[in-house]
Amino acid sequence: MDRAISIGLPLLVMLAMTIVGLELTLADLRRVLHYPLHVAAAVLGQLIALPLIAAGLIVLLHPAPAIAGGLLLTAAAPQATISNYYCLLARADIALAVTLTAVSSLLALVSTPLVAGIGFAVLLDTQAGFGLPAGKVMQQVVNGLLLPIAAGMFIRHCAPGFVQRHRLRLRALSLVALAALLTLVLIDQAATIQRHLAMIVTLTTLFTAAAAGIGFGLARGASWSYSDTITMVSAFPARSLSIATLIAVNVLGRVEFLSFAVVFFLVQGVLLAPLMLWARPRAATP
Repeated sequence: MDRAISIGLPLLVMLAMTIVGLELTLADLRRVLHYPLHVAAAVLGQLIALPLIAAGLIVLLHPAPAIAGGLLLTAAAPQATISNYYCLLARADIALAVTLTAVSSLLALVSTPLVAGIGFAVLLDTQAGFGLPAGKVMQQVVNGLLLPIAAGMFIRHCAPGFVQRHRLRLRALSLVALAALLTLVLIDQAATIQRHLAMIVTLTTLFTAAAAGIGFGLARGASWSYSDTITMVSAFPARSLSIATLIAVNVLGRVEFLSFAVVFFLVQGVLLAPLMLWARPRAATP
């Protein structure tokens, strides 16, 4: 199992990120010019608010170090592509969601090691082996996130017809990779998850509610459209399981940190998917 975790998880992440790249084009990045205030406010809001939410929950609830470390990695991770699917459920602004995901992933090269490094230094005992080397984190972001996404975008640019014809199969392959990743961690960390399940669910629920509330407040305070508001509600809580996996496995060598990240992903889906479906007719109304 150790070999499957150390080799299998990073490979599954790279496969999933390559397929994510197949869904992106340079137009998604250039679209920032159409949403300059939205993108700036959303990205900066996530970088500032989410680590503060995580820090507040750790100070208030005192979770075990493995759970606190997983929460910090999750809060420092870029926006997850699952947010795009949440927007699809709600018929919100999918183009904005895709752009935010792409920009957040690019900025993760700097933001993730910075935010996670500060969080670990302040909230966890670095002498106990929880130190987070920024250089190694940046290397994982490049190798496991940016390069696979770039490879996917390059394949789409060179063979758009192939990608279009096989889009459904590729999306299914992405889901298979995600399911395999979740299964490996759930099996490997079953004891840790069982022992801390109540705390993880509590942290996930509070983090999701606070992050979604901040996204909603930001959008409504700026008088954005209802569709864009729902996009913010899905964008703020959704964090990338992939980059958390790479850091936990390849940088820290602490798979137990993923016990939080995996349950977070599953519980958050149960919370956000019904909310997006409830918001669907409202978001679809002009």
